[in-house]
Amino acid sequence: MAESERQELGNGLESGCHSLLPTVADLVLVRPMTRRILFAALSAILAGCHARDNSDFAYTSSHIPYSKSAYQAGRLDAEADLRAGRLVLEDYGFPRKGQAEYAQILQQRHHIELRRVASDILDPMTYGHAFGYNVVSRAEIKRRFGDNVLKNAEADAAKHYDEQLK
Repeated sequence: MAESERQELGNGLESGCHSLLPTVADLVLVRPMTRRILFAALSAILAGCHARDNSDFAYTSSHIPYSKSAYQAGRLDAEADLRAGRLVLEDYGFPRKGQAEYAQILQQRHHIELRRVASDILDPMTYGHAFGYNVVSRAEIKRRFGDNVLKNAEADAAKHYDEQLK
């Protein structure tokens, strides 16, 4: 493969990954029977380079991607709400059993607002904001009301929901 062709193939790649492309491209031309494997390897390399270069994204311990800038914004927003006397949890995901009851119990018993920010499909920005926001809010809820207040409210809401179905 000519040097000019290698440079043309590498256009648009980030500088840290540019050096990998000629080697992989040469292998594709030399061993056509392994093109699928090499394509998969190249895709993984390029995805890794993109993830490494995109410094705004991080992953939770459960491997959920989130935006670090949205996480910081969420923390700041929660701190501002606490200073203003508002205790809020940002809620997302598939609705739990007794969702409305859960929000009502939190509000009536503890003056905690349950703010629904997304359904079960989240983008990294929304998740990052909710993640950062709830780190601050949950710590304050735990400080004020103890470790199990959210679990207890959720259990009570599910019980109330089940009783209404009878």
